[in-house]
Amino acid sequence: MDHREPKSTGKLPLLAYFLLFCYICIAFVTAWFSSDQNRIALQIREDVKNQKNQLTNEIRRLQLEEARLTSAERIHAFARELQMVPPSPPVRDLEE
Repeated sequence: MDHREPKSTGKLPLLAYFLLFCYICIAFVTAWFSSDQNRIALQIREDVKNQKNQLTNEIRRLQLEEARLTSAERIHAFARELQMVPPSPPVRDLEE
């Protein structure tokens, strides 16, 4: 009885190399998309941070202007300019 080993056709290793190649390509494409998403996310985060700083500065500026416009000294000066007089004290009823 002659026991010979079956001859390898070579198709299995070729298929394995092809599948490995596809897996590596998919891994590289996934890594590239991930890095691109991270870059975009960092850019968006930086833009949002800058916009937040601008809005915070604008709010502070408006609060200072509001405080300046509603100050008692400015209102009194404006009233003098319009020749307004302070109200007289309330009249007391002497019939009590």
